[in-house]
This record gives sequence, structure tokens and C-alpha cells, in this order.
Amino acid sequence: MSSMILSKPEIEEYKSIQKFAYNTTLEIASRLEVGMTEKYVANLLDSELKKAGVESFFHNSFAWFHDRTSFTNFQNYFDFLPTDRKLEKGMAVILDTAPARKGKAVDIGYAFAFGENSLVEEGLDYLEVFRKEIISEVRKERTLSEIYKYLDQLILDIGYSNCHKSYPLSVLGHKIGQIPHWNLSSFDFLGFPIQSYFYLLEETVDALNPFQKIFSPSKNVPYWNSETNHLPEKGLWAVEPHISKDGVGTKWEEILVITESDVFWLDDSLPHTNRKK
Repeated sequence: MSSMILSKPEIEEYKSIQKFAYNTTLEIASRLEVGMTEKYVANLLDSELKKAGVESFFHNSFAWFHDRTSFTNFQNYFDFLPTDRKLEKGMAVILDTAPARKGKAVDIGYAFAFGENSLVEEGLDYLEVFRKEIISEVRKERTLSEIYKYLDQLILDIGYSNCHKSYPLSVLGHKIGQIPHWNLSSFDFLGFPIQSYFYLLEETVDALNPFQKIFSPSKNVPYWNSETNHLPEKGLWAVEPHISKDGVGTKWEEILVITESDVFWLDDSLPHTNRKK
């Protein structure tokens, strides 16, 4: 998960996996019914992904309904796990999943309203702007913390709250890619297979090791938050701006590709980019 140079075929493979993850998520969203719980929907999404050939996950599926889409009163990591909250008409919904094929992982998020909810539509309208701003700021060679703080101010300026501050390590995004030992048996903790923790921990330890810097001076921590004072590494970043207003949260999550010469979103044809087409 350190700085990656990806070939065009590899990029296309990740694009295919991300499209598959979104299509499966959309299919599950179309099957939602009043009374379904977050736990049921998250398990249903995991089950459908596995039926379609997913062998492993960077993290299992999450589902959040109503005020939980804004992470209201979340106090610890256990609060992020799906609950028995039941779905009702007009509720905001966020589905978030991170399937992998042969260890190649993606991480996506999809926000929508189960029925009519103008706050969801308003939030998604604002999020369209962030997609362009992120590309622009990376091309200006701003550090991850500078971009994070810039987006945080944009969120405040439009009268919203920054929900990704509530994420573990307050991340706006994180590196994503090939999960090691993906085919070994594992167990989950807080929705993440143990391989994912070792994956992130190993990269973090390496990045902070002064001796490692001698051999790989460009290696940096894999988290995108207000404390990461370095440029984003080449490779794949799962980016997830998440905003809320009046207890309604909206977000999207998709992969940003950074190469030696360019930066671009892995796919420009996704549910949140196609809303008004």
C-alpha cells in the first residue's frame, strides 16, 4: 500500500471492481422495504457481493439510516456498526462497502433518500462541488492536511458540519489497493477483517520508521486527515467527503487515482455523478 505505480490494465481492473460494487449496492438499495433494519441491509449487501464472486473485504458492509447518517452522538467505534434501527419512508440512507477480488479492494459509499427528502438532495448537490475541488487541490500539490482543512472550511461556509471528523483517525480518505494474505482465514473486528488492520498498521509503522526512510524516503502514512502534512502518494485513494445538516448526512466514496503525471477519479460515471443526467 506504499506508493504504487499502476499499469493501465490494473487501473481498469480496479475500475471494474468499483463499478461492480456500486451496481450491487444500487440493486440492494432498490430492494429496500419499510421495517428493514441496518443490520439486515448490511448483511444482505455482504451476501449479494459474495454470491457475485467477492472472496474478501477491506471492510464489511455498513448501513446507516436517518440521524445515524450524520453520526449523531457516535461516541466510539462500536457506534458505527449496523444496528436494529428500522427503515421508514423519507429517511436518509447511506450504504458503504469495500469488496475485493483476488485481494484487489475498493471502497465505495452511496447516499440516497428512501422516499422524498430534500435535505439529502441538497447535500448531494453540494458534494458535487467537492469532487472537482479535490482534483484541483491535488494538482496544486497541496499537502493532504492543507486539502483537508480547505474542504473543512468549504463545508462550514455552506452551513454544514463535517462528518468525516467523526471517522476513525478523522479521515477524509485512505490508501486502498492490494490486500495481503486476502485468501487466508480471518476474523472480523468492528467490521474489518484482521488483514486490513495489519495492512494499514504495517504501512503506518514503515512510514514512521526513520530507518525505512533511508530506503524509501517517499513512503508516508496511508491516512488523509488534518495531521498528514505530506503530499498524497501515487496510487489509489478511497476518498469520502461526508457532510450533514439538521441531522441528515450525505456522502459519496470513490477511488482517486494519482499517477506520476496526473490525478483523476477512477470512474466519472457513478450514481452521484449521474444524478442529473
